[in-house]
Amino acid sequence: MNKDAIVMEKQTNAAATVSFSNAILGLILSFIPIIGWIIAPIWVIAILFGMVGLTKNYNRRLAVYGIVIGLFTFAYKILLHQLFS
Repeated sequence: MNKDAIVMEKQTNAAATVSFSNAILGLILSFIPIIGWIIAPIWVIAILFGMVGLTKNYNRRLAVYGIVIGLFTFAYKILLHQLFS
């Protein structure tokens, strides 16, 4: 048996993936008037998981995208609320 075997671990950044997917879901659903406010925790989850994903050294780009899209969706909904209320 070869004792010099190389073991490669698969690197993942699940927090960044969750952040990006929640941010996209929140952005899409934010265009529906009533549902956009009901799913507000999705934006917060996207931003928080994005911050956790930034602490990892692998696939940080998805974490940044999740944070940016989550903040954009939040600002978009606040702006619409201010304009139409």
